[in-house]
Order: sequence, then C-alpha cells, then structure tokens
Amino acid sequence: MSELFIRNSSVGHIKSLIFDKDGTLSNSEKYLLELAKTRILFTEKKFAQLKISKFKILLLRRLLSSIYGLKNSYLKANGIMAIASRDQNIVSTATIFSLFGFDWSKSLLMSQEIFEQVDIFLSNQKKHNQNTRPLVSGALDLLISLKNKGVTIALMTNDTNAGIEEFIHKNKLEGLFDYLWSSDNKPLKPNPLAVIELCKRMNLKPSECALISDADTDLKMAKEADISIIIGFTGGWKNPPRLDEKQFLIEELNELKIHRNT
Repeated sequence: MSELFIRNSSVGHIKSLIFDKDGTLSNSEKYLLELAKTRILFTEKKFAQLKISKFKILLLRRLLSSIYGLKNSYLKANGIMAIASRDQNIVSTATIFSLFGFDWSKSLLMSQEIFEQVDIFLSNQKKHNQNTRPLVSGALDLLISLKNKGVTIALMTNDTNAGIEEFIHKNKLEGLFDYLWSSDNKPLKPNPLAVIELCKRMNLKPSECALISDADTDLKMAKEADISIIIGFTGGWKNPPRLDEKQFLIEELNELKIHRNT
C-alpha cells in the first residue's frame, strides 16, 4: 500500500484513489454554464413556437435557471448541471415542462429533443472543437505520481462513456486510468453500491481506497460505502462548494502527495 499525505501530514494508506471528474479533475464550469444557457435558450424558442405567452416563458426561464443552478455568470457547484447525469437532467427539465400543462409523455419527449438539438448545435460551433473541459491545475502531476507509485486510479462520474473518452483524449490522459465508472454503469452514483461494485472490479476493499470529489453527494456516498479516506475538493469552481460530508478538505490538488512503502 502507499501512504497518502495532505499538506505533508499522513492521512493513511491506500491501494486506490477514486476521482470524480467535473469540478475535481476538470475545469468544467465554463462548459456546463454554456450548456445550461443554451438549453434554456432552445427551450424558450420551443415554447414560443408553441404560442406560449411571454409571461410563462419568463417563468420558464427562471425555473430552469433555478434547477440548473444557474446564477448570473456562474453555475452552482451543487446544482443538477454540475452533479447529475444527463438522463437525470432530462427528467428534471421534463418535470418543469409538466408544470405548464403538458402531459408527461409530451414533456419527456420535448426535453429529449431539446437536449439533442443543443448537442448538435454546440458540436458545430468552432470554439466547441477546442478543449472545453481542461484539467484542473495539478491534476496531471498527481495522476502521473499516483501511477508511478503503483496506486490504482479510478474515475467515477455521471458523464457517459463517450464523454469520458473525449475528456481523456483531449487532455492526453490515455493509459492513466485503470478503471472507469460512468452513467452507462449501474447503479449510478451517488448510490453507495456504485462505489462498492467499483471496488469489487478493482479486487479491493472500500477500506483500501480513498475518494476525492467536489460534491457532498459523492462524499456521503463514499462514507456509506466505507471508503477509508474521503477528500473534499473546492478548487474547481469560482464559488467554492460547501462540503459538509468531507473527512479532509483541500483547495489545490498539489496538496496531495503519495509515498510508496518499501
């Protein structure tokens, strides 16, 4: 096992470190902010085509902004855009639509169509061909250090397999992650069974692992799964998230160091 240090103080021994992605390894706020705003814009256009009144469209904008966690020029780190899976966002959006008198089938269909239209629109934007989710400062050095010290590295996110592949490719992280858990796996995080199943895949006990995330839901999940070291990270957002479920708290990834036992 390897010894994990936070700010030069030992916090325990681990065989694996499980990472969240958005807001922990990647600077995703700018991308997610654009995604939220574009989804709202396309929704407003759809409602206008359906002859919904301007007053109701204004109410729609406020409701979607609230559930997405959109506030002025930033995104809340604990909103569904930052934490939840795509499917969960679709269902949440459809729920708002149902408040305007649409039946559930129609609400869900509209939500799915809008999300798909936004994906196509953003993928065609020249600026979107650039890396929209670059690494957080210190992430690459930490991953390489863990790899060199023989620590098993797992990535656990509610992004899709395709989203993970894009993130790895654009940041040149091929070969660094030993295990992946995405929204295509079941159960989804923050179900504690997701962590337990991931640990089984790694042939490790949860007590032999550490987990780091910017979301309280992930930290609570880790606690309920008996992960031994639970680290909250606040450095991936303009307005740092409040984390109550953490065991340890860091602002920069370079606060973590790993020493291999001989």
